[in-house]
Amino acid sequence: MARREIETGQRFQQPGARSVWVVVGLLDDAEGIQHARIRRDDDETSVKMISVSALKDGRLYRLLDE
Repeated sequence: MARREIETGQRFQQPGARSVWVVVGLLDDAEGIQHARIRRDDDETSVKMISVSALKDGRLYRLLDE
């Protein structure tokens, strides 16, 4: 199964959580690892960085229907 590419605007949710996170940017760190900048949909001041590989891991986050 092909792994879906992460794009800005996609919405994710952690299993068992109510908060929805929106991808607002993508960047590569100094070692070439891609990260996503995500913010909570209902609180624009709540922002975090997460590796794209963690965001693609269905045990940690699930992509909401677009």
